[in-house]
Amino acid sequence: MTTSPRTAFQLYSVRSHPDSLPEIVRRVAAAGYEGVEFAHRFRRESPEEIAVALDETGIEPAAVHADLPAIEDSLAGKTDLLERCATVGCDRLVVAHPDSAHFQTRESVRTLVERLNDAATALNDRGLELGLHNDRRWLYPLLPGSVETLIEATSIPDGAVDYIQEAGRRLRAKNTGGVARRTPLWQLIAETDAAIWFELEVAELHAGGVAPSEALSLLGRRVEMIHLRDVAPGSGLDDHESVPHGDGVVDMERILEIADDTDVEWVVYENELDTPPEEKIDDGRRFFDRMLGEQSTTTEPVHRKSIS
Repeated sequence: MTTSPRTAFQLYSVRSHPDSLPEIVRRVAAAGYEGVEFAHRFRRESPEEIAVALDETGIEPAAVHADLPAIEDSLAGKTDLLERCATVGCDRLVVAHPDSAHFQTRESVRTLVERLNDAATALNDRGLELGLHNDRRWLYPLLPGSVETLIEATSIPDGAVDYIQEAGRRLRAKNTGGVARRTPLWQLIAETDAAIWFELEVAELHAGGVAPSEALSLLGRRVEMIHLRDVAPGSGLDDHESVPHGDGVVDMERILEIADDTDVEWVVYENELDTPPEEKIDDGRRFFDRMLGEQSTTTEPVHRKSIS
């Protein structure tokens, strides 16, 4: 029996909000979301006060976004990231936007995979899970290993490798399709431990030339969260730009149907448009009400987990 995914708000969308993070959590809860996903401000504000806001409102901490080096440092006892997660009762960490140098060749991806697997094992020993958040660079074609050697030995302008890979992606596919084998995403799926789950960002899949439904079918139940953002074709090398949800090329209805069928736990509203933070919170709630209807208001609440 499947259960409908719960709705969450990505707090990075309102990073410019002048209020404290606990007050923003209360505002998101008041709008009717079931969860929040933390990003960079989580590491700067009081976890105790955040925990109070979560307890008062009953809203869930869906996950915390963090850089891989920050997670590794915390595992080594150099920072308090893991302690912060324990304080707010969040047992999921998500690696988002690793440096583009990791996605150039099979060898560079494999090095990243080894670090991710090691981090996931160490986190699991502490009762935590590790997830991966994709971006369009994961769909760029991998370069031969000999090119990496050339890059290391030659003075090449910053961004040149990204440009070459993006040009290759454009030549490979003008329309969205399946995940190509010689891409970082395919390699990450194949080589990361099964315990590592994925948070698919559907707009970035589209921008990378992959139909979100194809990636969801390929990953199956390794997808525990989905980021919902919309894009439309733009101009220049970065050929997709953010647009209001429902105005772009992402088939939101189909994505939510697949999420329902595959037991995705969270669907997360993300908004990178240049609109006031308060509007983003309300726009996201209206989007979920429109797309999910009664589903988003009938799910039984789940109490936050206590991490020892």
